[in-house]
Amino acid sequence: MTVTTSHEASEAVANYLFQLNALGVEFKDDAAATTRLIAYYPLDDRVGAKVQKLRDFLAQLPTWGIEPHPAQVTLKQVASEAWEEAWKAAFPPQRVGKRLLIAPTWEDIAPAETDILIRLDPGMAFGTGYHPTTRLSLELLEGAVKGCAVANRAYSVADIGTGSGILTIAAVKLGAKHVDAIELDAAAIPVAESNFRNNGVHSQVQLLQGDGLKGQRGTYHLIVGNILTKVILPIIPDCVPRLHPEGHVIFSGILETELAQVKSVLEAHRFECLQVAREPEDDITWVAVLARRLF
Repeated sequence: MTVTTSHEASEAVANYLFQLNALGVEFKDDAAATTRLIAYYPLDDRVGAKVQKLRDFLAQLPTWGIEPHPAQVTLKQVASEAWEEAWKAAFPPQRVGKRLLIAPTWEDIAPAETDILIRLDPGMAFGTGYHPTTRLSLELLEGAVKGCAVANRAYSVADIGTGSGILTIAAVKLGAKHVDAIELDAAAIPVAESNFRNNGVHSQVQLLQGDGLKGQRGTYHLIVGNILTKVILPIIPDCVPRLHPEGHVIFSGILETELAQVKSVLEAHRFECLQVAREPEDDITWVAVLARRLF
């Protein structure tokens, strides 16, 4: 089952495909700001019902402020061996930044002594390290945490929209002493919790269901959010009272065409943009920013 939808709707649609018991989902970003999600299901008499439920879900997304256009659904029959190998082949081990190595659990891999290994299977929570927005977040996070966390024994992080928990796992393994992993989607909570335990970081993580920084207390040395621009913009002012004077923010999930707007809101709240990371993909370019607040 292939769903062609907008980038902004892709995470919600992928989650719903797994709620319909998909055996695997591939992300393929296309030109013109669209994403193809390829989900695999057994061929049985429930396929028709799944398609109808999916179409109903796509039709409902605009009421939540998410535009799913073009919202096309197509079906193709494939041999079971073919889809299983195709799905796993889409998630090979990959290196990100200088030391991060991300690998699914089915890969027999021997990391180098200096590698930071993150084991993460593709699942129903967004963020497996294979999308440009996650890679950009990890690259900036590695640079921001590496030296600071070693020098500060109380280095704390807020991971807004933690999804699979990959940024939280990376932050702890890079040296952060505590991370608040915040996720609005209840379906992602058990996935993130499982990933934290599998990577041995759960004792340093507080997993919270919530909407951004609302209700959070204290301050953080790093606030990171790999989310959509329209979600980032209202979070920026919420960062002001929650950020340590020597702290940084990292935001990803931004299109190049949206960067000026994000910078404008950051500057309006006295943030200085220190680094902009980019990764082109087909006809679009994804952007992540690292900034600090001027006090």
